[in-house]
Amino acid sequence: MTDPFNAFVDRVAAPGPGPRLAVKDMIAVAGLKQTAGLPVRAERRATQDAAVVARLRRAGYAVVGTTATDGAGFGTMTAEVVNPRHPERAVGGSSGGSAAAVAGGLADVGLGTDTGGSVRIPAAYCDLVAFKPTNERGAMEGILPLSPRFDVVGAMARTFGDLAPALPHLVDRWAEAGDAAPRVAFAADELADVDPPVAAAFAPICARLGAVPLGNPASYRTAAIAHSDLVCADGLSVHRADWAAAPDRFPPVTAGGLAYAETLSEAHLAEAREVCDAAREAWRAAMAPDMVLLLPTLPMAPADRGAQNATVRGETLPITNANIRLTEMFNIAGLPVVVAPVEGLSVQFVGAAGRDEWLFATVRRLVERLRRR
Repeated sequence: MTDPFNAFVDRVAAPGPGPRLAVKDMIAVAGLKQTAGLPVRAERRATQDAAVVARLRRAGYAVVGTTATDGAGFGTMTAEVVNPRHPERAVGGSSGGSAAAVAGGLADVGLGTDTGGSVRIPAAYCDLVAFKPTNERGAMEGILPLSPRFDVVGAMARTFGDLAPALPHLVDRWAEAGDAAPRVAFAADELADVDPPVAAAFAPICARLGAVPLGNPASYRTAAIAHSDLVCADGLSVHRADWAAAPDRFPPVTAGGLAYAETLSEAHLAEAREVCDAAREAWRAAMAPDMVLLLPTLPMAPADRGAQNATVRGETLPITNANIRLTEMFNIAGLPVVVAPVEGLSVQFVGAAGRDEWLFATVRRLVERLRRR
């Protein structure tokens, strides 16, 4: 099978029967490369499957290969990968290879890791459905992390029907979902930071679902800075030996993050942990068990391939800052999120911690209702 989108790092010669599974190159697949997008790791191979891969194999999934990622998970564009549905557009990242494999019909389900939006962002760029679990319910054994504090394995597919069978093997202790009616809200404060065309497309979706406004229970900008600092510091801890031995074999964005981490004091990081812990507690207290919170996945239209910056409401931002603006808070809070395209707009549906099964089933019904109208 050819790879016209440059999605894969390593391939399985004869995958066998079953739904096809593409696996981000930070997630171990026995015998395949696990480079994490880093030249310094170019020849390293996994000796055994990550827990989530082993579970999915036992369920009948056939691994087709490992897929491209931004270096170590730093970044949101996976620049070498082509977006199968919108070639002029970036593919998103850092799980961009998995998104391209799924969107291009080379896989049925794609696995990625999500530290600040790295599954949800490529899903938005490629018009896919995606799921990020409650952080503490993810099966993380065998994954080369970016930030163990914020990472969780997520999955994406073309449809809810393709994605649903994979989730019981992705999320620990998956159980039958209840059918309680949801209270639907929208993230009112976040709309101040999205482009007017995005807000205009989002408003009728909220109206149709009878969504009521919910204010942000924690300061976004303070938490975002703390999250960024902790991710950089955690990345340095993970890659310290390779960074010390061969800093020239790290991509520029990754190298910049690791070099910045070297400037951060332990006192500064302790304060950042306190900020993120407070934001997590505030969001978890704000989200009732029967609540579904809506907000766009991206604050602007998806960026062109190769873009370094994006303009959001007149402010020019580095592209990663723009891409993660509406996603990273739910890594800080560790909440489950479903992403789905609705009338040309990628929408996030956020649930209470631990309500993964109910959230997915509920959002599936809500989106089907929206699409029928």
